Amino acid sequence: AGEASPPLLRPTPMVANTLSGTKVEFRPREGNTIRWYICGPTVYDSSHLGHARTYVAFDMIRRILESFFGYDIFCVMNVTDVDDKIILRARRNHLLAEYRAASPALAQVVSDGKEELVNAQASYHAKVAKLEAGLAAETRSGMRQGIQEELDTAHYKHRLVVGYEKALQEAEAGAGGDVDALLGKVGDLIAARLDDAKGAEVRDQGIFRAHAAHYEKEYLEDMKLLGVRVPDVLTRVTEFMPQIVKYIEKIIENGFAYEAQGSVYFDIREFSKTHGYRKLSWNAASVLAAMAEGEGALASNEGKKSEMDFALWKKSKGGEPSWESPWGGGRPGWHIECSVMASELLGDVLDVHGGGIDLCFPHHDNELAQAEAYYGHQQWVNYFLHSGHLYIGYQKMSKSLKNFFTIREVLKGGSEMKISEEESVTLPPYSARQMRLLFMMHQWDQPMYFSKDTLDVAVGKEKTFKDFFGMVKALARDDLESVANKVQAWGPDDVALNKRVEETQIAITAALTDNFNTPMALLKMQELVSAVNVYITAAGPDAKFLLINKAACYIGKIFKTLGIDDDCSAFPFVTSQGGGDDEEVLGATLDALCAFRDEVRKGARGKETPEWFTAKAAECRAGTLADLDAKVAGKVSALPQVLGAMRQWVDSVSAAAEAKEGAVMYLKLCDKVRDDVLPALGVRLEDRTDGSFLWKLDDAEVLLRERAEQIQVASEAAKKKVENKLAMKVKDLDKWKSSTQTPAEMFKAMADKYSKFDDAGVPTHTAAGEELSKKQRQTAEKDFKKKEAEYTKQQEQLAATPGLVAGIEKEIEDLRKLMAEL
Repeated sequence: AGEASPPLLRPTPMVANTLSGTKVEFRPREGNTIRWYICGPTVYDSSHLGHARTYVAFDMIRRILESFFGYDIFCVMNVTDVDDKIILRARRNHLLAEYRAASPALAQVVSDGKEELVNAQASYHAKVAKLEAGLAAETRSGMRQGIQEELDTAHYKHRLVVGYEKALQEAEAGAGGDVDALLGKVGDLIAARLDDAKGAEVRDQGIFRAHAAHYEKEYLEDMKLLGVRVPDVLTRVTEFMPQIVKYIEKIIENGFAYEAQGSVYFDIREFSKTHGYRKLSWNAASVLAAMAEGEGALASNEGKKSEMDFALWKKSKGGEPSWESPWGGGRPGWHIECSVMASELLGDVLDVHGGGIDLCFPHHDNELAQAEAYYGHQQWVNYFLHSGHLYIGYQKMSKSLKNFFTIREVLKGGSEMKISEEESVTLPPYSARQMRLLFMMHQWDQPMYFSKDTLDVAVGKEKTFKDFFGMVKALARDDLESVANKVQAWGPDDVALNKRVEETQIAITAALTDNFNTPMALLKMQELVSAVNVYITAAGPDAKFLLINKAACYIGKIFKTLGIDDDCSAFPFVTSQGGGDDEEVLGATLDALCAFRDEVRKGARGKETPEWFTAKAAECRAGTLADLDAKVAGKVSALPQVLGAMRQWVDSVSAAAEAKEGAVMYLKLCDKVRDDVLPALGVRLEDRTDGSFLWKLDDAEVLLRERAEQIQVASEAAKKKVENKLAMKVKDLDKWKSSTQTPAEMFKAMADKYSKFDDAGVPTHTAAGEELSKKQRQTAEKDFKKKEAEYTKQQEQLAATPGLVAGIEKEIEDLRKLMAEL
């Protein structure tokens, strides 16, 4: 016996590690196990597309590592359920709800809004003045860039204030609607005023917990809609308070933190003596602004040794949730939670830590510092993965900038997206699959620019793969017969396609190994689909189903690895109705309906008699329909509707035959069942160029939307055709009306060119009174004779056709009526 082959070695993935700033080999500490922590959401509001981009990206990477490379992953993700943003939003929502419940008069709302508007304007101008002064004084290019970004953001946010001002002015003028309508526009402004006055009086901690719980549930629902797998462990800050307190005590004991007036701060200067700080963001432009945002809007910063020090524990003030600690009542700083919860479950060294690039500094840098200060070592995380920014209109998407779309808004459709300062478009609904394809199209760690155009590209790619898998599934309906009754020996085209499949497998492995390059993997799958389609067209009936199926199964495997239709269906992208016997009978029913339609089409084109159509309809009722009736009886899936549609259609053919309709009517009936009847049942029917047909199951909603778009495009094309014809007729009318003017009258009307004429009407002098030169006179005479010939010809045509002008005017009138109807 020969020696056993050595086990195949899987490739080692290369990953973009923010810690090194390069792509490096990925090697977990403990063999096949990966210990991975993901920064989850701060649940103060609905999840937006920026969240979708990050969590879908990490979901795909997790799936690739597990399903493609075969690693075992222990995945932990946190939910930040106590934070300054949550406190402010919960408190303000609570106070605004009380304000609404008190039924204030419209005048009161306007007055309150105007008072707070003064504060908002003053705050804006003070911030801009400070930033402009800082920009003027700063000479370092990196710092200038950071200040300029802050300044641009301040100007952008001020548009909200301008919007509040406009709404209040309209309400004051009586054009702003009722109180509810006004609060819908200026609610945030009023809430800020209420919070300043009464925020400290909100003492019910249940208000904060209920707010966070609501948006946590919404986030989890959104992730489920997008096909993002849940983590192995979900941690909440509020459930780790004892561990957080002990962790902070250890950092103080190690000499890297200090207590000040009831708060605890991390000592950056002391830490930097023995450790590196800002390992992730060493080249960041603006440090202090990012630090301030990380500390939170409610931070007091009292007792800090340095402005770079950050809070591990914050002393709570009135209107803020509070937990007991050795330093008094308070709550954790933002950064400490992740260091504690990740350490608690994953230990002193993590293989992978992931999050959005906006968390890089200060959050992740501070996490690293805290853990290293706690454990006394130099490296807490081996691989830091950061997903790229998401931009709308080339500006980073942000809740604070109010330039975001929630995940639910995009899935539902109907939101307005600005494509310029003057123009907006309404987004249609997009599916979760289309969203995942959109993110697959972009490298996970690079910036992504979101627009309707990029969404539509994703929709186009989905259609390409949907059509491909639908065709393969249609071929699979006759797979046994196809294999049994056809020659299976391969020829050159079969060998070439198989080679293309193998090359694609190698290329996709290389792409996924190279920093999870999903755009390249997607491109290679598209190219393979094109190659299979070309093969099928060229091979015709000799195409080998088994080879086609091999290519489809491989593409399906990669899509399922990446989380596209990760279920038990044979192929992704393909809609299934019913299952088992139901799907088999559904297939037989659709085969019968489409076959009968094909007969009717051929009969219409062959100019068959009404009696022929009557006989065919009767034959279908007695045979096919009777047989299917027995199989469909008692079914509750789509089968009864499909069979009912078939019966109605057969009846419509009979009715046309009884009315002695011509061939055109039967062809219209055939188009109607393809374009209107079957799409409503979730069936796409394609008439192929070789005279055959192919049906595929699809989402009825998608098909009906496609049909509506086709009708709209056809309508616009018809309207454009009428517009062009109308313009041509108007031009003709102008020509014929001008033909009543003699050449002499025509030239005399050119006062800007000529001033004197001879007896025949030919120009002799320029508009300035100078006599025309010999050459100018010859040109004028030539133009005059040309116009004279045209005039004579037109007069002859008008004499021969007395109603010519009136006829053109009638055509123009009819075309304008048709335009109005379109």
